[in-house]
Amino acid sequence: MFEMRGLNGGLLLKQDIINSIFEFAKKKRSNNENYHNSLELEYQRNKRRVTNPSPKEVKVPVHWKVDRKHNPYYVLKHYKKIGTSIFNKLINGEYKTHQPYINYVDKKGGGKREVYIFQIPDEAVSNYFYKKLLSKNKHRFSSFSYAYRNDRNVHYAINDIGLDIKLSPRTFVAEFDFKDFFGSINHDYLFDQFNQNGFLISEFEKGIIKLFLVNMVKGKGIPQGTSLSLFLANMACWKLDKKLEKEGLRFARYADDTIIWADDYGKITKSFEIINMFSTEAGVKINALKSDGISILSKKKECLPS
Repeated sequence: MFEMRGLNGGLLLKQDIINSIFEFAKKKRSNNENYHNSLELEYQRNKRRVTNPSPKEVKVPVHWKVDRKHNPYYVLKHYKKIGTSIFNKLINGEYKTHQPYINYVDKKGGGKREVYIFQIPDEAVSNYFYKKLLSKNKHRFSSFSYAYRNDRNVHYAINDIGLDIKLSPRTFVAEFDFKDFFGSINHDYLFDQFNQNGFLISEFEKGIIKLFLVNMVKGKGIPQGTSLSLFLANMACWKLDKKLEKEGLRFARYADDTIIWADDYGKITKSFEIINMFSTEAGVKINALKSDGISILSKKKECLPS
C-alpha cells in the first residue's frame, strides 16, 4: 500500500498521475494527426503529378483495436476518471499493469526485437515514476553514461570521445555490444541493485517496478518500450561503469553500446575482464559480431621542414 505523506501529498500524486495521462494521450494524438497530415500532403502532391492518384491508405494502429485505452482520443475523453481510478488503486495497493501489446520490429542484423506497447495510462504511470527515480538518482550514475538521461545525450558522448582522442598521440580503443540487452537482464541481479550502490528507491517504487516486469518470462528481461526500463537499464550497468572508472579507463556507454579507450595497452585489456564479469553477473551475452576487439588510433607525424 502507498504511504501518503499527508493529504496534500496524496492530492499531489493524484493530480500528477492525471496530468501524466493527459500529456501522454495528447502526445499520441499529436503523432496520429501528424501522420494524417503527412498522408494528405503526399496525396496532394500526387494529384498534381498524375491524373488518377492512388487513394490514401489510412492505417489504424493494430493495438488500438486490442483495447480502447491504447487510443489517445478515448483516453483524452476520460483521462480524469482513468487517473482517479489509478490513483485509488495505487494507494490501496491494488494497481496492476494491463497486458502490453507486443510489436515485433526487424533488427538490422536479422531477427526480431520485441517492443512492448503498454496502454496509455500504464505508460503514463511508468513515465511518472521514471522521472521521479531519475531525478533523485541521476547523481549516482557515471558521467560516462549518456543514455536515457536529461543531462546527457549521444552528442555529448561524441564530443567527449573526440576531445579525449585529440589529447593523446596514440589511443587504444575497445568496442563492446551486448546481445539482446533489454531482454536478457537477470531479475535477481537487477533486484539486488535496489539495495546496493546508494540508489534511492522506496519500497513502494520497487513494487511498481516489479509490476512492469511481470510479463517478462523466465525471470529475466526488462520491457523495451516503456520509460521505467530506461532507468533500470542504467541502474543495471552501474557496477560495470564504476569498475571501468576504478581502472582509470575512459569510456562512453550509450545503453548497451560501450566504447572504451586508454593510452595504455594494459589498461585496455583489463576492460575485457570487466566486461566479461558483468556479462556473467547480469546474464547478458556479449555480441561478438558487434564487439570488434582493440583498435589503435594514432596521430600522423607532422612533416619536418627539410
